[in-house]
Amino acid sequence: MSENADYVVIGAGSAGCVIASRLSEDPKVKVVLLEAGPRDWHPMIHIPAGIRSLLENPRVNWNYSSEPEEGSGGRRIHWPRGRVLGGSSSINGMLYVRGNPADYDGWAQRGCKDWGYKQVLPYFMKSEDFRGADADDEYRSRGGPLVVEDYRTVLPITDRFVQAAQQAGYHLTKDYNGAEQEGVAYSQMTRDHRFRASTAQTFLAQAKGRPNLEVKTEAQTGQLLFEGTKCVGVSYRRGGRYQEVRAAREVIVSAGAVNSPHILQISGIGPAAHLQSIGVDVLHDAPGVGHNLSDHYVVRISHRIRDHITINELARGPRLVREIFKYAVKGTGALTMGVTAAMVFCRSREGLSSPDLQLLYTPTSYTGRVIGDLEKKPGISVAVCPVRPESRGTIMAESADPMARPVIRPNYLSAESDSHVLFSGIQQTNKILSSPAIAEVSLGETEPGREIATVEDAKQFAQNSGATIYHPVGTCKMGEDAMSVVNSRLKVNGVEGLRVADASVMPTVTTGNTNAPTIMIGEKAADMIKQDWAA
Repeated sequence: MSENADYVVIGAGSAGCVIASRLSEDPKVKVVLLEAGPRDWHPMIHIPAGIRSLLENPRVNWNYSSEPEEGSGGRRIHWPRGRVLGGSSSINGMLYVRGNPADYDGWAQRGCKDWGYKQVLPYFMKSEDFRGADADDEYRSRGGPLVVEDYRTVLPITDRFVQAAQQAGYHLTKDYNGAEQEGVAYSQMTRDHRFRASTAQTFLAQAKGRPNLEVKTEAQTGQLLFEGTKCVGVSYRRGGRYQEVRAAREVIVSAGAVNSPHILQISGIGPAAHLQSIGVDVLHDAPGVGHNLSDHYVVRISHRIRDHITINELARGPRLVREIFKYAVKGTGALTMGVTAAMVFCRSREGLSSPDLQLLYTPTSYTGRVIGDLEKKPGISVAVCPVRPESRGTIMAESADPMARPVIRPNYLSAESDSHVLFSGIQQTNKILSSPAIAEVSLGETEPGREIATVEDAKQFAQNSGATIYHPVGTCKMGEDAMSVVNSRLKVNGVEGLRVADASVMPTVTTGNTNAPTIMIGEKAADMIKQDWAA
């Protein structure tokens, strides 16, 4: 069974929903959007604090895990990825962080033409409806599909953290997505009043009712279809049987940093020797597919707190009942919160031109390493994140079976420099947490609970306790060198009719959370596709 469209978009996530929505603005073209998971019906998706119940939920989550490696102390690291309409934007912490201008200028210097900061800023602005305070019209805008807000409820202990950071020498920046990223700031969220603002509930919702857009959920992609070296469609499994959809113009793969390289590899595009070893016929030898994996790997510093309410107490008992009432009646309170309430962007050493550390503060503490089980006693924590890691890993298909899971090898801490940056981040976090505003209400450190006095101590701590904060990128990187998978127009090298547009095309990971940059990539990709077909 086969059907036809002008464009087929694979993956209804942070980029795919954007692309499908924007392409369908032209009523003369038909767009089919394929999503492996279900519609975003789950109520916890839409309640910001519901993230804790989504990070291991198999109904909306791929629940990947990495291979045991030295950098993770022989542990498998849980890798949540959204498997639902909206993709990871439906299950993430909703932080809106564009990154640093230097990120994009660095991409341009690597051969990614028209991807410098001046070229991508208009797409960040095009997408957003910023409702926060202190908006600078040079950097922020209103009227786009994506609602971005300040926190609706800020706990006093969060104010203390921001104070402590200033006492430790970090200046307050009013908008880390504006003129200056560096410093301490309150977080911004992709949230529309009381509800999560996923790309499904923003971009895709705007396209609802367009007769030229067909959204197919529970439709997991099999292989790309080719006539010679031209991609002409895709097979997908739905309802227990395989079907096909043909693309008259092109196929856009937006399945994310894990699934996009996997789809290319099982379709014959990837490192030839590897494809042959798993029984896949080689269509195009593309050595970079699945390589260049970069991710943010963090450790958490936690403190027990007195005389202040934290999320730990608000999430249980009578206090939870009151928070539910606040949420239902006023759209305020703890249920409107994401994960990170404030953050610090800083440098690990002198001489750097831009921050290479992000310290993510949350007014809660955890019993384990996955954001989920909260401690019963009041606590706060800071995730120490080297945001420009040099370690690189791989994501590779292990069989020709489209339904088999790829093998994830992040190779955390394989670059010695990452441990040095991490150590500096731990030192700077401890300086903040020992400043008067926190020190006077702290009952002491609970994690790691031992002195981290050397780089080797920091590395060992990360090996034993580190975790991802869910920012994998780079596995179908954009560029001009031999390992580049797509060119600056996001067209897959060596074939026709095929693009990749999602976090996998990032040559390097951005300075901060990756949802906003991925949405930007979707916006820019849609414009480029329209331009190319108008020419």
